[in-house]
Amino acid sequence: MASRKTASNEEIRRLYLAPLEGFTAERNALAATLKKEGKKEAAAEVGALPKPTPSVWAVNALFKRQPEKMESLLGAGKRARAAQREAVSGRGAETLREAIRAARTLSDELRWEAGQILAEQGRPPSRIMVERIAANLQALAFSPDGSEAAARGWLDSDLEPPGFEVLAGLQVASAPVVDLAARREARHKEEERKKAREAETPKVAHLPERSAFKEKRQEEARHREARREEARRSLKAAEKARREREEEKLRKQIAAAEEKVERARADADSLRAEAEQAEKAATDARRHAEAAEKTAAQTREKAEKAAERLGKAQEELQGLSPSSPHGRGGSGR
Repeated sequence: MASRKTASNEEIRRLYLAPLEGFTAERNALAATLKKEGKKEAAAEVGALPKPTPSVWAVNALFKRQPEKMESLLGAGKRARAAQREAVSGRGAETLREAIRAARTLSDELRWEAGQILAEQGRPPSRIMVERIAANLQALAFSPDGSEAAARGWLDSDLEPPGFEVLAGLQVASAPVVDLAARREARHKEEERKKAREAETPKVAHLPERSAFKEKRQEEARHREARREEARRSLKAAEKARREREEEKLRKQIAAAEEKVERARADADSLRAEAEQAEKAATDARRHAEAAEKTAAQTREKAEKAAERLGKAQEELQGLSPSSPHGRGGSGR
């Protein structure tokens, strides 16, 4: 993660701690302000800042709402990393175990609180999002790659989970094995006793004992390697289970999406059939209307002809009437 050199860390921190919905508008406004102030490089940097994912925003909200717990988590992770090398050499194993326990307890509490914060914002987190938040918290506590984000107090993107080597080293170093310091002390006393015996007994008599001691040390080394291998297998199994859960969820999402597509296709086919029926009905109605209009026109034409015939008949009738000057008996004096 590149360090910020041009824009103010506090300005960017306020931006990433602001409500998620308003991030883009706030980012653009800050970039415009910096540009007006003549800070072109800072304005370009701010304008290119990525919008945080909900999991990133939730962790940033923890920095703001739970500063003491976040500080305790980072402190526990720092103690664990500092004690790791000593624990591997046989010193401080209990300190390391205590630091890891504290970090994991705090991580669980903070992960739950981050989910509550997202729910308050109308974004109930999925299981995958909760796991992503937990990975960010673990990276801040245990991974050297998260040291910059831990120091400045905000994230701009999701962190890579602590590598296998980091987690395996912590797990092996913190395992409740035999106290190596006490073992070295016992071995030192045993060597002193052997020296005392060697002063009284020919060296050849002690060769079997030395061989047994060497075999014992080799056996202990095999046990340590077996524990490390078991830790590696456990972590690989956990990672495999996590991937399988994610793949299963993805398969279910794909199946649900395909089902929605199929339902939409069926609805479209049904609506298309209804549209075709409606078009056919409209065509039939137009055809009937045209036929009716033609019939009406023919009827009007017949009515007009009938009216003409009626008029002619009335005229003829009037010509035959006795009162008519041209009728029968109608001669003048």
